Amino acid sequence: MKTLVSWNVNGIRACTKKGFVDWISRTSPDIVCLQEIKAEKSQFPEETLTIPGYEVFIFSAEKKGYSGVAVYSKEKPLKVHHGLGVEKFDREGRALILEFKSFILFNCYFPNGQRDHGRVPYKLEFYDEILKRFNQYIEDGKKVIITGDFNTAHHPIDLANPKTNKKTTGFLPNEREWMGQYEAAGMIDCLRHFEPETEGIYSWWTYRGDCRERNIGWRIDYFMASSNLKSKLVSCRHTPEIMGSDHCPIELVLK
Repeated sequence: MKTLVSWNVNGIRACTKKGFVDWISRTSPDIVCLQEIKAEKSQFPEETLTIPGYEVFIFSAEKKGYSGVAVYSKEKPLKVHHGLGVEKFDREGRALILEFKSFILFNCYFPNGQRDHGRVPYKLEFYDEILKRFNQYIEDGKKVIITGDFNTAHHPIDLANPKTNKKTTGFLPNEREWMGQYEAAGMIDCLRHFEPETEGIYSWWTYRGDCRERNIGWRIDYFMASSNLKSKLVSCRHTPEIMGSDHCPIELVLK
C-alpha cells in the first residue's frame, strides 16, 4: 500500500507552529503534497527540512509570502519538474510534477479567481495547461495522479451553500465545467469514486463565523487519478480533525 496526502497548509511557517512536523511524523504518509507554502526554502523552519525518511522538493513563488508548492517523498522520484515551463504560472510557484516508477504525480495550487472574478481567465488557462500535460502523459502510456487545491467545488454536493454561491468564484459555471472536462478526459475524482452520494465532506472552511465547527465548508481539494489507475485505488478520505490550516489534509491509499 502507498499513502498519499495533499494539504493546503496556508503557510508552512504558520502550520509548523501548529504541529505540522508532529503530524507528518505520526501519520508517516509515503508522499505529502503541500500547497500555499508561502515561503522560500531558506524560510522553511529547519525541522521541516530534516524529517527522517523524507526528501523535500520545493517550488516557491517569486513574490515573497505567496503561493508555492512542496512535496515530501519517501521514494526518490526518477525526475522532478519544477513548474510547467510557462512563465506566468511558474513565477507563482503553482506546480511540481514528480515522475515515479509507477505513476506521474502533479502537485498543483490552482489559482483563485478572486472576488471580482478578475483572475478567472488566468485560472481557466491554468486548468487548460494541466489538462494538456495530463493528456501528454496518458498518450505516453503513463498513469497519472493530479492533486492539490483546485479552488473549485464541482457539484452542489461539494459545498454547504450552493444556492447562495452561484456567482462566487470557485462555483462559477465555467470553473465547474473544467472539472467536468477533467472527468471527460479520463480522470477519476477519487473521493467521489468511494463516496458518490455522501454530503458534508469538505476540505476548506472560512475562518469567519465558526464555519469549521458548524461544517459550513467547500470541497475544493482533490485527488484525480487517470482511469488506468482505477484498479489500484483502495480508499480516499478527508481528515477534518487535523487542524493547522483553514484546509484539512486529504488522503489517497493505493495498492
